[in-house]
Amino acid sequence: MLASRTNTADLVSSYVLASEILLNPVLGIDILYEASDPGAAFDSQDHYDRRCFPGTREQYITDITNWVTESVDPPSSMYWMRGPAGVGKSAIAQTCAEKLKKSGHLGAAFFFTVNKHSNPSRLFTTIAYQLATTLSDYRASIDEKISRDRTLVEKKMPSQFRSLIVEPIQELEKQGKRVPPKAIFIDGLDECAGEDAQAEIIEIIAFSVREGSNPFHWAIFSRAEPRIVSTFKQDIIPFVTHPVELPVSRKADGEIEMYLRGGFKNILEQRDFPQLLSSWPSDNDIRTLVDAAAGLFAHPAAVLRHVAYPPDLQFRERLQSVLDTLSNAGKQGSISPFSQLDALYVHIMKQIPECYLLSAQFLLFYSSGNWHADNRHYVFMLSCMFRIRLKTSVIIYML
Repeated sequence: MLASRTNTADLVSSYVLASEILLNPVLGIDILYEASDPGAAFDSQDHYDRRCFPGTREQYITDITNWVTESVDPPSSMYWMRGPAGVGKSAIAQTCAEKLKKSGHLGAAFFFTVNKHSNPSRLFTTIAYQLATTLSDYRASIDEKISRDRTLVEKKMPSQFRSLIVEPIQELEKQGKRVPPKAIFIDGLDECAGEDAQAEIIEIIAFSVREGSNPFHWAIFSRAEPRIVSTFKQDIIPFVTHPVELPVSRKADGEIEMYLRGGFKNILEQRDFPQLLSSWPSDNDIRTLVDAAAGLFAHPAAVLRHVAYPPDLQFRERLQSVLDTLSNAGKQGSISPFSQLDALYVHIMKQIPECYLLSAQFLLFYSSGNWHADNRHYVFMLSCMFRIRLKTSVIIYML
């Protein structure tokens, strides 16, 4: 009798579960979304807006967009731009991604950032989800595939790549449905968690390109870290990769000057001081800033953020303090662009009142595990928690 009741209860439970699945089905595309990282997209709210200033880096932008749009059968389906920190790789990546998005040639873009968007296991799920938003046939295929097996999004990266990208495309091709050769951007690969994962990502993509198992153009942007460099030299990878170096070079002085003048113009316009456009900053001030940058775009970017924030009327005093700092650094023989940048950051840190310095240092340390460049709300929340004045938190934000 007891066994009969148990069997009946099991049948009822199974019926209820089956009914819930039929009435409230979980779509495969929804499972894929949950396994992705929407914040890693180039146009997400989490992503810091760092596109190239109009008129700068034009040759690099043209080369990359032409590589995607004009080459019917390009000599290589992988593009690797390497360069040191602060030279402008991410700005080029974002600008190209925006242009290709508008022209319909962008398939997906993933921007790694330390700690915030650095999980390698979410790279290919995110790329698959973004592809599904632009390719309707692919979306239907992957939706059905994941609905049948929800564990696909939890597999190791090689399995994810094969199940979520390669196999759906091959199935569509068998049906006579051609998938267009869109571009896929991966920025900041060196900020992906784990050197082994960085190398594995390169290998997975390169071997797929060699086999012709996917039609996409893969553009990777990273620092020239030893493990990444060595991986790009392995086996067949050099034969399917077009490498480009983005150096720190004084050839960029003209573009840096253009960037600075445009930035200072915005500062004056935002404060309704058009009468200062012809006199501030002076040509000599601009030359000083360009020389201090020495080809490194991160330097003028830091200067402009420091002068612009907070949005008060002390912007001229802040610029003058920067110029004085650069002058002193020059007298001490600091000619390296990175040493000049370090001097600028030290100067900004010195603006924090001594009574708040310990709290500010704690804030920087505490936020390092959740930091990304445009997360003002997070910084302001912590500044309130630890009773740090708003001006202090703005200084920290600029770093």
